[in-house]
Amino acid sequence: MLKRASLFLMLPAFLFLSFKELRGQAASSPFSSFGLGDFNGSALVNNYGMAGAGVSNPQAWYLNNLNPSMLVYNRLTVFQAGLLLEKTNLSTGDQTSKATNGNVNYLALGFPVKWNKSRTAIAWGSAVGLMPYTNMSYRIKSQGTVPGTLTTTYLSEKSEGGFNQLYWSNGVRINKSLSVGMKASYLFSSIISDFTNVVGLADQASRYQIALHEVLSVSGARFMPSVHYRIDSVGGRFFFNVGATYEIAKKVNSTLFQKIERKNSSGTILQYDSLLNSNSRINFPGILNAGISFGNSDKWVVAADYALIRFEGNQAQVGADRFTVNTGTKLTLGAEFTPDARSMTSVLKRITYRTGVSTEKSPYLVNGNTLKDMGVNFGFSLPVNRISSLDLAVRFGKRGDRALNGLLENYFKVYFGVTFNDQWFIKSRFD
Repeated sequence: MLKRASLFLMLPAFLFLSFKELRGQAASSPFSSFGLGDFNGSALVNNYGMAGAGVSNPQAWYLNNLNPSMLVYNRLTVFQAGLLLEKTNLSTGDQTSKATNGNVNYLALGFPVKWNKSRTAIAWGSAVGLMPYTNMSYRIKSQGTVPGTLTTTYLSEKSEGGFNQLYWSNGVRINKSLSVGMKASYLFSSIISDFTNVVGLADQASRYQIALHEVLSVSGARFMPSVHYRIDSVGGRFFFNVGATYEIAKKVNSTLFQKIERKNSSGTILQYDSLLNSNSRINFPGILNAGISFGNSDKWVVAADYALIRFEGNQAQVGADRFTVNTGTKLTLGAEFTPDARSMTSVLKRITYRTGVSTEKSPYLVNGNTLKDMGVNFGFSLPVNRISSLDLAVRFGKRGDRALNGLLENYFKVYFGVTFNDQWFIKSRFD
């Protein structure tokens, strides 16, 4: 018992330290350079096995991080943590580039706050968590010649980081079928960019770099109301769910700092001058998610989700850059199956298998055209005791089009997670 308690205390601390070191280090992708970067979403590994589906289907042994309304289905305290490993292969026709990286994807803790009067159901459930909101990671290099001279110019552009969210979610049961919820998120952290130009003759012994260093930071709150409705058939064996969330469009406070640097060939800064240190507000889009699901309570589930991402107007200002935007969409279909969740003799029968597909259109136009992302997911959860599990999901996908967007990205993602269920915050009683 002591060993298990020590594990519960040590694991969150270890993962939190890892999160601080690895946040924002997604595999390099030029597509992440647009706007706010790649949206991370709120899915956990159990959702990623179904390609991210889960806005409507509640699960007793996992947090539903997509829809706070369904926290009322978690009768125990649930702790979940996830890691992401990503590999990308970029091609433009005659050139290719590969990148691999990983990061801690999320930390989440949910617990029941209040039972109903008969103590047969949760009346109020709550959860807190930390995860990336957007990721940006890319590096672009080019080389050319100054017109009319023999002077070569080398250009380099890179950005790393993203915006993180610390959130508090709550779900309240209105009656047996209806529940509502609210997620409040605090956005923070920065995107750090460097734009470097090196000009010099090919045989020049010493070359100097002129670089623009830029730091874009945000701090502000976002809110997401939600609703969930469940219909049980006779006997409660089959169910039908409908769920929806809306992340309210909002302007978030930001700070843009810029300075110009002069470096030597080894990258050492010789001198710099500050150019800008200004405060402004960044438009974050409104995000509507809706889903339906149908299945057997502890055997199988099929689910479909649809999302809309919409900025105000047709352009978005992010730092010093302005981007053309459109309405982004995402359609997800997923399913999961457990041979026998109540088996007392076989662990294999209690494994939950998942699969799903999704197609997505980015809200940013790339090369004047829509950017599409399509992929297929597989996953499973391996029980480590009656109520906890090790979770794994993989995704094979492609993003972009060489003819339309100038670049094709094939990627492979591996999501690994742990889920602990236990009775915390329960007051002891003695007869």
